Amino acid sequence: MLEVGIRIGFGEYPDAEKKTALKPEQVREKYLPKNADYAALTDAVIEGEVKEAQKLTAALLEKGTDPTGIVVDALMPGIQTVCEIYDNGDAFVPEVLLANDALVAGVALCQDRLGDIPSAGRVASLVIEGDVHDIGKNIVAAILRANGFEVIDMGRDVLVEDVVNLVKNEKIDLVTGTSLMSTTKEGLRTLAKEIAFSGVPVACGGAAVDTHFTESFDNSIYGKSPLDAVKIAQAVVSGKNWEEVRKEVK
Repeated sequence: MLEVGIRIGFGEYPDAEKKTALKPEQVREKYLPKNADYAALTDAVIEGEVKEAQKLTAALLEKGTDPTGIVVDALMPGIQTVCEIYDNGDAFVPEVLLANDALVAGVALCQDRLGDIPSAGRVASLVIEGDVHDIGKNIVAAILRANGFEVIDMGRDVLVEDVVNLVKNEKIDLVTGTSLMSTTKEGLRTLAKEIAFSGVPVACGGAAVDTHFTESFDNSIYGKSPLDAVKIAQAVVSGKNWEEVRKEVK
């Protein structure tokens, strides 16, 4: 029951209907780069080996490897693997957190080498008012940053009015909001309504949220996996509205 509780806390219901899923090793093979050096780094992320990820990233950089290529073709496949294995029910939150730590460590070294690069877009990330569970939010923020997005982390237990003020005063492309508890998820509905004037959509996730909930109101998009946040952000920045993006990620 402890493991079930952890999984619910990260945003998955144990009784949810599951499609036929690949086995963990099949998922690994699906994402594993053909380049041996990249594959070793991907495996370090999968295993959550922070020091190994740092060592392998540093070695690639010393060889003159393009930092962007390291992030896109070696580090990201690792977190993609772990997230898919998690979604399939074959991994748990601690494994995702360790993989995320390894990802962040590698990305930090690459960013140091790149210096200032153009942002892919600006995303505000938060846990809605009344909720203090921020594991999912933190992973989403890290993955968005790894994909070039500037993330404004508003924290947890965030008031709707604070988000409204943010989108009024700053250039924001997307808001990601999470809710673990059914008693707080209605705050996401209010948030989506209150910032609709700005054209900024709300990507919603968390254990209390599902497609049926997000489709009951406008200006919202459901994201089941942390990786969905990247797809949603990229689509929004490309100029698509919330209705178009909702259909794409459904």
